[in-house]
Amino acid sequence: MQSVTKGFEAVEDSIKIDLPRNPRNHRQLDHSQYIGLGFDAWAIQSIYVIKALLQGGNFSVATLIGYSVNGLRFFLRFVGGSSVESPPATPNGLTKRHLERYVSWLKLKYPNGSTAKNYYTSFKSLVFVLADYGFVEIDTDDLFPPNPFPNNAQSTKDADPLTMGEMQRLLGALKSDLVAIHKGTFLGNGAEAMAVMLLITAARSGINTTPLLEMTRDALKPHPFVPNLRLITTNKRRGKGAQSKTIRQTNLLDKYSAIPLDGVAVLNKALEISKPLVALASEEIYSYVWLYRSGQRGGANNIVTLTAGALYVSIKSICERHALQDDLGDRLHVTLSRLRKTMESRLWKLSGGDILEVSSVMGHTPGVADNHYLKINDEIKTEGATFVGEAFPDKLRGIHVTPTPPGGCKDSLYGGWAPKDGVNHCSEFIHCLGCPSYAIVGTLEDLYRLFSYQQFLHAEVEYFLTDEWEAWRKRQLDYINLINEFTSRKFDAALVERAKSKAESTPHLFWAKKIEFMKKKMGGGS
Repeated sequence: MQSVTKGFEAVEDSIKIDLPRNPRNHRQLDHSQYIGLGFDAWAIQSIYVIKALLQGGNFSVATLIGYSVNGLRFFLRFVGGSSVESPPATPNGLTKRHLERYVSWLKLKYPNGSTAKNYYTSFKSLVFVLADYGFVEIDTDDLFPPNPFPNNAQSTKDADPLTMGEMQRLLGALKSDLVAIHKGTFLGNGAEAMAVMLLITAARSGINTTPLLEMTRDALKPHPFVPNLRLITTNKRRGKGAQSKTIRQTNLLDKYSAIPLDGVAVLNKALEISKPLVALASEEIYSYVWLYRSGQRGGANNIVTLTAGALYVSIKSICERHALQDDLGDRLHVTLSRLRKTMESRLWKLSGGDILEVSSVMGHTPGVADNHYLKINDEIKTEGATFVGEAFPDKLRGIHVTPTPPGGCKDSLYGGWAPKDGVNHCSEFIHCLGCPSYAIVGTLEDLYRLFSYQQFLHAEVEYFLTDEWEAWRKRQLDYINLINEFTSRKFDAALVERAKSKAESTPHLFWAKKIEFMKKKMGGGS
């Protein structure tokens, strides 16, 4: 295709796009505002490729809006000023020098945070698409400056995960609101009621914001193997496409104080409340979960669905109504991103730090998890410093202990990490040593299980040898030493030695499989 405007008829309607419903609430892209400024080719060719991508359906509407609103708009501000000599009148006139000057201009205009990088990244993506459609003929490998925003992550502060105390206070507030919603005594508006249930679902599933807001009413599916689990299916456009999350199923009880903070029960409640609104909602949103009556003056009966903006306002109202505070006594700031990172941090602890296991559960690659989500905060670092288990070296003392892979448990139904639903036993075995319900009876078999777990810790230390895992390796070595110190102090030396030798030669099957997996990975196996 020619890279000039000849052959294009700049009819105003042809450079506008009406957009379908999207999380950014943009109804139209209008490039007619850029006509007559000397850069008509940029306006026309950009709207052409954006329209083609929109019709193709492989890009989210929000991403395409970013190409125009964040990418093209700010680049045209740059070339339309006096910041560059001989600005490129067409996309095909773009040079590496132009882009270097643009990077410098963005850094001067937006020196803090990631704004400059985001605008540049949107424009860069647009240029790639223009090249795909023949409007940029130069090799893009020679066009873009290498790493124009080095150390950007250091200057951009990500939201930290909530601490366990902050999470408990938030979930306590959400539970009281859920009880009120179930009783019909909730004082908030429709948006806040849906926000309460969406937050609980987010805390249980870890789904990203846009897929969660766009969750459809048929998203909940039976688990193919486990009767008490359900799958939530959502659409994540980047990367892997559709995602499935496994969440625990319990019944939504009529006893208001016993309503569990359970993903399936809460999601079913949201579907129940919004069901009468489906027939009244527009075609764009009737299939969504989070429907409610607008409540705005003049449109009280309009049916709308939660957007990112409405969710932000509702979360703020919820936190203010409950006077929620962070650990420093300031107002608690809650976002879905922080909830997701909190869930990942907890998964990190439960998995013993296996980045592959965490990233698999959360639905993204190990690299993404490592770079963007997993923060080893002080709470996690210090949590493993104390060995909390109880020893019963002489007899059971009338207390029933359930055998577990690392030893035993005093209460596998209602213990520290158990589901506490009276049906499902705890399976968070990697976290046993930090749980007050953990118990060691003092038999050969019991100690054999504990030392088998110690062999697993040794294998993990060898598995993660790079420098960034140094603090984590120290925590694992502390556990190893604590096990040695604890058992030598509490139990007969000969018994301990027999159990340790047995674990070293043939570890308990539960831990042996995990050790085998890590050794296979270290050897380059799949």
